[in-house]
Amino acid sequence: MEFTLTKQSLLELAKLLAPIVAKILGITKSNRDWVKLEEIRADLFAGKAKPWIRLYIFDQFPEVQIENGCQGAWVMGVHGTGNVTKVYMPYARKWMHEHHDEIDWTAKEVR
Repeated sequence: MEFTLTKQSLLELAKLLAPIVAKILGITKSNRDWVKLEEIRADLFAGKAKPWIRLYIFDQFPEVQIENGCQGAWVMGVHGTGNVTKVYMPYARKWMHEHHDEIDWTAKEVR
């Protein structure tokens, strides 16, 4: 038996298979604006530990903290007790691209 697929039917098949393949490979893409820090550490912060991110990004660049009242800030709950740190992804991704070279990615976590 032989099947002939048109370009359109291949595109439709790809759309149907994409979520299944992504799930198998463990690839997830969130369309949410607000995400917990833990959910995006690997993607946005190169897998750095939460204390490292707080020290070398959130504290070194206080303008990213919403609680500081800066325009374009994108993280909240950085130092609060009992609160989950949340990141506003539309602003965070743009800021990280623009400031990537200002971050000391080789800095060691202080213990």
